[in-house]
Amino acid sequence: MGLTDTASYVLDGLRESYDDPFWWRERVFEFLVGPFHTNVYPTRHGSVRVMDEDWDTLVVLDACRADLFAERAPLTEYDDYRTVTSRGSTTREWVRQNFAGGDFGDTVYVTSNPYVSREAGDAFHELVECWLEDFDEERKTVPPEAVVDAAKRAHEEYPEKRVIVHFMQPHHPFIGEHELSFAGWQIEGETHGGAGERIEPDHTTERQRPYTPWDALWMGRVSKDDVWQAYGDNLTLALDAVEDLLDDVEGRVAVTSDHGNMLGERTFPLPLRVYGHPKGIRSKELVEVPWAVKDVGERRTISTGETQSTTDSDADDLEDRLADLGYV
Repeated sequence: MGLTDTASYVLDGLRESYDDPFWWRERVFEFLVGPFHTNVYPTRHGSVRVMDEDWDTLVVLDACRADLFAERAPLTEYDDYRTVTSRGSTTREWVRQNFAGGDFGDTVYVTSNPYVSREAGDAFHELVECWLEDFDEERKTVPPEAVVDAAKRAHEEYPEKRVIVHFMQPHHPFIGEHELSFAGWQIEGETHGGAGERIEPDHTTERQRPYTPWDALWMGRVSKDDVWQAYGDNLTLALDAVEDLLDDVEGRVAVTSDHGNMLGERTFPLPLRVYGHPKGIRSKELVEVPWAVKDVGERRTISTGETQSTTDSDADDLEDRLADLGYV
């Protein structure tokens, strides 16, 4: 990074941090920590390329840690279970590493995450954008039942294609039984004092993106146990939806995740506490993800067609939804 670029970076940061003090935390992770962690445990060597694996339907649970999956998922109901190393610590990185620039005419992608449209919108035979069509404005996410409905339609319409079904959960917003909701500078939900407690901010700066669970945990305004409970309940919502999907599809189904989350664990070799999923950090909590396989009925016969998918969104749609989901 040259002197001019560095000066521009700092000036941009000053402007951003005026409205969003969490901006600096993210930039420190990316600018200082990232270069040290991209090539330590684990590297991308041996990481799974999802399109090279054997499946008819690939279910992606966004931001699902392997240990959370092992705690909440019915592992004994799968025919095989292992953990694998993801190619990304964020959805954007994972999509770029697995799909960007590819030609997957044998695959239909049903997605609730806008980054798929942004980074690989033209890589598939068909792209079904639940984040554009089924976004819940009140809960600021795509509910899992909408993704299941879209996935079932995709399986019916494209019986000879592989289908990727990308749920937004357990990525926040946390909308499960122990809901943690964040609006501006106020926190609502299962926090220190229980359901419904409101914690007032130290000041009244207008937020430019939703106040995330990782922000609150970093500041000590919610406990790690509360976040873990809400995070797990969000996963349970998605797992219930997966079971619904499995009742209606046939073939080999693999369930995995794009990346995990960190809840204040320290990184190596720089022992900094990290929250959420900053890009460029390859810690175990971020890139060790589940890979659960279940064979349901007969395998589908897959045929390759043209790559014709394109996103129906515009730049404003994408940026608005990414902001709603807590992406900076």
